[in-house]
Amino acid sequence: MNTNPRHLTRCLGLFVVAAAALAGNVFAADAPPAARVAEVEDHYFGDTVADPYRWMEQPSAELDTWYRAQNAYTRSWYERDAAQRKRWFDRIRALQTATANLRFVTRVGDQYFFLETPTDGGDVRLMQRAVAGGASRLLLQPSMLGKSAKRRSLDFISPSPDGRHVAVAVGEGGSENWSLRFVEVRSGKLLADVLPRLSAPVPRWSADGKSVYYAQLQKLPPGAPETKKHENNRVFFHTLGAAAGKDKAVFGPGVDPALDIDGTISFTDAGESADGRWLLGTVNRGVDSHVALWLRDLHSRKSTWRRIVDHSDAVTGGTVHGDQVYVISEKDSPNGRVLRFGAERGSLADAREWYAPADVILGSGNGWFADAADALYVVGTRNGSADVAAVPYEEAGKARAVPLGVLGEMIEFSADPGLPGITYALQAPTLSPRVFRYEPGQAPVDTGLRAADPADFSAIATTRVEIPSGEVQVPLTITARKDLPRNGKNPVLLVTYGSYGALSPMWFSAPDLAWYESGGVLAFAHVRGGGEKGAAWHEAGRRTRKQHAVDDLVAAARWLIAEGYTSPEHLAIAGKSAGGIVMSGALAQQPQLFRAVMFRVGVTDLLRIEQTAGGPANVMEYGSVKNAEEYRALRAISGYANLRRGTAYPAVLLEAGYNDPRVPTWQLGKMAARLQATTASQRPVLLRVDFDAGHGLGSSPLQIAELKADEYAFLARELGMDARAAD
Repeated sequence: MNTNPRHLTRCLGLFVVAAAALAGNVFAADAPPAARVAEVEDHYFGDTVADPYRWMEQPSAELDTWYRAQNAYTRSWYERDAAQRKRWFDRIRALQTATANLRFVTRVGDQYFFLETPTDGGDVRLMQRAVAGGASRLLLQPSMLGKSAKRRSLDFISPSPDGRHVAVAVGEGGSENWSLRFVEVRSGKLLADVLPRLSAPVPRWSADGKSVYYAQLQKLPPGAPETKKHENNRVFFHTLGAAAGKDKAVFGPGVDPALDIDGTISFTDAGESADGRWLLGTVNRGVDSHVALWLRDLHSRKSTWRRIVDHSDAVTGGTVHGDQVYVISEKDSPNGRVLRFGAERGSLADAREWYAPADVILGSGNGWFADAADALYVVGTRNGSADVAAVPYEEAGKARAVPLGVLGEMIEFSADPGLPGITYALQAPTLSPRVFRYEPGQAPVDTGLRAADPADFSAIATTRVEIPSGEVQVPLTITARKDLPRNGKNPVLLVTYGSYGALSPMWFSAPDLAWYESGGVLAFAHVRGGGEKGAAWHEAGRRTRKQHAVDDLVAAARWLIAEGYTSPEHLAIAGKSAGGIVMSGALAQQPQLFRAVMFRVGVTDLLRIEQTAGGPANVMEYGSVKNAEEYRALRAISGYANLRRGTAYPAVLLEAGYNDPRVPTWQLGKMAARLQATTASQRPVLLRVDFDAGHGLGSSPLQIAELKADEYAFLARELGMDARAAD
């Protein structure tokens, strides 16, 4: 997902000089502020690794001043061609505000609930509309929450099963430090209940709609290490109107002697079945997609927690309907299949195969359930597009394909257990998101909740090919003008991710039309480590095999060059979050292959990511420096650890969110400082810090537009393209 920082300062020259003076640095107007060097040496299995900017890992006034000076220098770089950047911004803003943006559309009874970003680009707000149609009703917006020192945002919602209340996860400054608030639908009243320190932003309602199960972080004492943040994560039960701080923990480490849960790396969740009988607890070991499942009978006073699935069973998700448990399992089925067994006494050993499509990927955490009144609806992917099947509760092997109306990526998918059918939303790079309703025996119907975006993509086409990388074929999605010449001169932005078995999102973005109009090409390499080809594809790019993801990106770049799409001087790469791992590896290993690189709140220092708040959880994906084999794999692809003085590196834009809880700002700061000190090229190395943003969640439409304008203005200058976006 994109980070969404916003434009920060004017009067840049004075700001830069003042910031540098405060930091004790003196620098020329055409050079970024130098960072203090205080080398630290680490020793790993006989290797010595120098880190000249370790001091940046601890907050300080000096570091804050350096960030602000770096950001001011970045702004001054854009001011050198302010007119060009303004053209990009104006076009992007016009495209961005043409239609309202909707998220988390959920049907409950005869009502829809959703989050909406209005066409004026204002704050996201909670809305309600009747299924039959009519005007939408405002239920909540940030200004109704009262005064706050930080900008608030409505990030997630969960309506109660009776439609009387909506739970809303409220964030501050993009920090993902969520609190849970509740709105009474009939009156529009904001309840006094406030549940802080959410570990997961979406609670689970009790079947009667009067209470919620919510996962909460422990309250750490002052000075506690960041790595303790996610330990002892537990699920609490809260009844609306109950006194604050009195909620009882019902699931998680240390809650019940019957629960054997490791509190150091476990993320917990729990929710009731639709009939209120069963409480299903879920445990993730860090970021591993394989879960453990626990079950408790709420109708029996003598019932205790019973483990029904262990992590070793390769199950990625489960649900309970009636007296049956349904799970998606990768065991003996790399693409995943649905198994069923009895809730009362059954176990996975007794499970029957209930749905096993041959060419649909359900595994790697990419298969979803929605239990409706008529069937269990299961979504997966087929050849990169969403596939949905209605799986009967009564008989195995009788799944029926659900017609979706269009080919695209599933971005919303839910069901009301009391009603047949599903509500869902699809999108593709040239297909604006639409919200549909499907009922058995009928064609899907557009709900009319979200209008088609008026941006004209008729001249733009998306193609998907497979390109060779060693012994494998890597999917590559390319979006560009239909009349694009293959002359090797097209500006190409090649994006990737490649972690957690996640599918690389093929988002629709109306502002991207500005890029295509100016002759730009957007390509997405679905490298190993993702989930595009199932569990084996993920495993091939995980832990000690992470180099494969870098190899695949490099192979995609060379294929685009060989096929005449572009050339090294017109080629840029970008990756967000864990995608920064692939960026930093490619930058260090093949700097001559790219003209520009963009780190979108991306990981750059793999040897130190383990020391961050999310570090212990990510050992399951990246590996650990405490293991010799894994250390060597991490060392080989860590961009920060492999920069070499005197190397001509590409132009680099490093985007950081000051409040980022996932990839701390120092990951980008250290990389910027080292690149600026080592590169032999005259190309810019820019550190862009949004001091009111995090990892992307909760950023405003204006922040999104400012960031995209910065990205495209940066690419236009470095790749030699004209800014014709608004001409």
